[in-house]
Amino acid sequence: MNETTASAARQAEANNRHAVTSGIEAAQVLDNPAFRSAMDALKADVIATWKAAPIRDTEGQRILLQLAKLADKFEAILVGRIEAGKFANSKIEIDDLRADNATRRLLRKVL
Repeated sequence: MNETTASAARQAEANNRHAVTSGIEAAQVLDNPAFRSAMDALKADVIATWKAAPIRDTEGQRILLQLAKLADKFEAILVGRIEAGKFANSKIEIDDLRADNATRRLLRKVL
């Protein structure tokens, strides 16, 4: 393996480990009761305010819709990080298994 390939492999492993860490942290945020409570309160407040808004206030309704979509998008980003972390962890495990198999093949040839 040449130096460029080894450097790229180390960088990919570092990126995967960062994605795993980011996924774990995102899961901790989503599982946090204070966060859940705050997000649920935000969504409920946006919906209640939207329902109470006058029909002629289209600009206010549009802003409230944007707030509701923003809350959903924020949660979707966290879920995406969790999934990316799971994928990166699987990739790390596969790479470790491949490296282990390569070492065993080398030892078989030597012995």
